[in-house]
Amino acid sequence: MSLKNLKIKKTYSSDFDDILYDFYIPVLEKSNEYNRLAGFFSSTSLAIAAKGILGLIKSKGFLRLIVSPKLNKKDLEIIIDSQEKQEKYIEEKMVGELEALEDEFVRDHVAALGWMIAKNMLEIKVAIVFDNKGIPLSYEDIQQSGIFHQKVGILRDSQGDTITFSGSVNETASGWLDNIEEFKVFRSWETSEEDYVKSDIEKFNKFWSNQSLRVKVIDIPYAVKEKLITIAPNDIEELNLKKWLIKKVIEKKKIIKLWNHQKQAIKKWVDNDKKGIFEMATGTGKTFTALGCVKRVQENEENLVTVITCPLGHLVQQWKREIKKYGIEYDTLIIADSSNPSWRDISTDSLIDISLGYKNKVIILTTHRTFSSDGFARVIRDNKSGFRIFLIGDEVHGLGAEKSREGLINEYDFKLGLSATPKRWFDTVGTNAIYNYFGGVVYEFTLENAINTINPATGETHLTPYGYITKFVSLSTEELEEYIHMTRVLATKFNKAKNDEERDVFLKNLLFKRADIIKNAINKYEILEEILNEIGNSIKWTIIYCSPQQIDRVMNIINEQGIVVHRFTMDEGTTPERRFNNLSERDFLLQKFAEGKYQVLVAMKCLDEGVDVPPAKTAILMASSGNPREYIQRIGRIIRRYKGKTEATIYDIVVIPSFEMIPPELRNIEWTIFKKELKRYEEIAKIANNGAKALKSIYDIKNKLMEERNG
Repeated sequence: MSLKNLKIKKTYSSDFDDILYDFYIPVLEKSNEYNRLAGFFSSTSLAIAAKGILGLIKSKGFLRLIVSPKLNKKDLEIIIDSQEKQEKYIEEKMVGELEALEDEFVRDHVAALGWMIAKNMLEIKVAIVFDNKGIPLSYEDIQQSGIFHQKVGILRDSQGDTITFSGSVNETASGWLDNIEEFKVFRSWETSEEDYVKSDIEKFNKFWSNQSLRVKVIDIPYAVKEKLITIAPNDIEELNLKKWLIKKVIEKKKIIKLWNHQKQAIKKWVDNDKKGIFEMATGTGKTFTALGCVKRVQENEENLVTVITCPLGHLVQQWKREIKKYGIEYDTLIIADSSNPSWRDISTDSLIDISLGYKNKVIILTTHRTFSSDGFARVIRDNKSGFRIFLIGDEVHGLGAEKSREGLINEYDFKLGLSATPKRWFDTVGTNAIYNYFGGVVYEFTLENAINTINPATGETHLTPYGYITKFVSLSTEELEEYIHMTRVLATKFNKAKNDEERDVFLKNLLFKRADIIKNAINKYEILEEILNEIGNSIKWTIIYCSPQQIDRVMNIINEQGIVVHRFTMDEGTTPERRFNNLSERDFLLQKFAEGKYQVLVAMKCLDEGVDVPPAKTAILMASSGNPREYIQRIGRIIRRYKGKTEATIYDIVVIPSFEMIPPELRNIEWTIFKKELKRYEEIAKIANNGAKALKSIYDIKNKLMEERNG
């Protein structure tokens, strides 16, 4: 039987296909020639290129590989500074890659390639990419150029029938079963695909024969070849490659059942011409509700691109996990952000594929920053043809910022915004832009709804009830003097304002300027120690929110009490790393926090939006901006449902005015500001478990301050 007789699909994705059994094994068993553009030279990339190679060995086939040396910036500096021969340094670098093969799958398959070299069944060439000055490019620059971002494979059988495949593969994953691989396939015997086959063959042959500009292709260095042969066994049977062909057991996906309020939201959105915003409290299932909308649209659209944009990179990874959990189907899922330098090329290729009918469903996950860039908008504008696009804006309020609004182009056919607080604080223009573009709020499920509504699936309320405890502090004498000086400057403008709109602008400016003084009030540290003593042995699963200026001192206070703590800031990475078990540092910290290995996380803004921390049951708010969105997001982190969690506790450290020390002419503006903040505390208190007590505490301080103000 030849390749022509195999049942071969047009596209494969490891998320849905068993690529080893469905593709590699059958096509390699029927091939007598395999050419592969394998990307960067590493033990892992060699092993991945050799996946299913036992079939080719059995058919006595021949393999040709092209790889590129993985040189970083430091390697290039050494080459330039020492004027060392480029090829000699590259040889040593490649040999170093083969010195320590820890992963068993990688070791066995690299050894198999060594055996093939020894038996004259494999030839490897090395492609070195140069800049205009003749200096080799680093692998980061090569990725940016897109030359090796796609891995091309060409398979030919004894009858001359040929198939080619090209696409992406993650070469950094440690376990071969977890590698994410996606590619499209073209067959020489299909007239509509013949040109693509020729193009892939020409691409490979161009490199192999050293005919590409700025790319020098050389034979594999002798020392590297000898190293591979040294690794090889005398008999291929010694490797027992069959053990790697054990068919994976694909777990049956758990069916996600939507709650009644989620179903209502989807209906409202569909009835509004598939446009609108869901204003839903944190922890009430916005993500799955949105994915329910995706499923509805996929049912009616043969060709669909779904673009999901969110504030930060770790939320992109969270969406990817939820998409898999929900069971959303797709041909290709693309991460389009700074973690993937090739996102433009991959996105463009996928949009062209869907236009040509090679794919039907593509999902692009991105960040607000990338989404609003000229490059992203250009990819969408230049390649939209024959399909429709569904845009989901997670934490949609972020898209109202002046720069972010540039991403809200007309090419999106269906639009859904998600936020617990879609209105932008002191930004009418940005709020109107979001509402006009997405179609206004079509469904609302508030924090109060979530706290008081029973979820029929669990018999409990959707969110965990909470207690609210306010701790009031005053500014120190020095802080108050600085604040009074600042207030005096802006008070004159405030008093001369012509209308409420102008007064709001001045208030916003004053709030921002006073924020650092309020957030970092020195008296808060004493209150923090008092709270920690109150919590005592129940400290596990506590999040402390503070400002950048506070974090070191807060960490010291906690460490002195023998509490196991870790900071959670923008400095902790979002890219998966081997040392964190192939999780990002942030995901690793959240995992250890959930397990109780870290009792406390000290966080800044990166734990505000969208991050799931369901075990957390206590929050201490050391620093708050006054923006309603911030405190709603932070409360949302604590009151998500979790096994065994029946109640959460929120400690709020509140700085109050010292009217006896504030000049009489400034008391009016100070009271105006504080009244706005009191409204926040009252809103949190009124739906708390201890609502009556919490409100009494707030009203007592309010009455006391009114007396001081008028005194």
